[in-house]
Amino acid sequence: MSGEPADQRGERSARQIDDHRVAAVMRSVRCMQADVGEKHLLPDLARSASLSPFHFHRVFRMVTSATPGRFLAAARMAEAKRLLVRTSMSVTDICIQVGYSSLGTFTTQFTRLVGVSPRRFRQTIERHGAESFAAVLDQLREILPEPLEVQVAGSVVGGAGDGALVAAGLFRSGIPQELPAACAIVSSPGIAAFGGLPDGDFHALAMSLAPDASVEDALVTQDPELCYVGTAERLVQIRDGRMVSSTPLRIQLRPSAPVDPPLVLALPILLAAGVV
Repeated sequence: MSGEPADQRGERSARQIDDHRVAAVMRSVRCMQADVGEKHLLPDLARSASLSPFHFHRVFRMVTSATPGRFLAAARMAEAKRLLVRTSMSVTDICIQVGYSSLGTFTTQFTRLVGVSPRRFRQTIERHGAESFAAVLDQLREILPEPLEVQVAGSVVGGAGDGALVAAGLFRSGIPQELPAACAIVSSPGIAAFGGLPDGDFHALAMSLAPDASVEDALVTQDPELCYVGTAERLVQIRDGRMVSSTPLRIQLRPSAPVDPPLVLALPILLAAGVV
């Protein structure tokens, strides 16, 4: 019998379980990313992870903060953004490439999740893609109004280095898509203050890029050497206009990982560029 103390054995066992879960989810994510245009039904994804469908759905959400269906939808939009920026493919061809049979449905979904239509997105990147991401965020920080009443304040730490600008938002899901309920631009380390929130549960998500990153990088990359992401460990719960927990909120930025949901929303960056 090992002489390792029981508490250390327990910690090691928990790490092994977590590693096993991440590895299982990573296998299914690779299947999605290999061809986002495929249907990727839940039983097939569960099989790739060597888990039962029920257990897979629960573990996937635990690891990624998103359901497999929402993760796949985000992956499709992320690939559509990449193709719009990096290729000359038509919007119709991109629509089919990422798994949509209806151009109207694709355009509606893209506009809802990203913030602008596919054609407007491509035109914007052609004009502003080479601009500094940090400079654009700085513009956005200047025009974002301060909340009249702070309901949530959270410390944002880590990322591309001290002084790096961080975009933080409160979202209805664990994926940065659609308009956030509130957003803030802060220098890291710093305090992000949010207000004007309705009652509900929100995910606190943040992202930052390396100082030399461009707007194009911000919209299409999740390279861990460029992109830093973070989320608070607990949901932000607003009841009767106030945050339920009195425990300070903390968002720790780290290099992005393959199991992180893709960064879908582009609207704040486009707003800062003065094109929306």
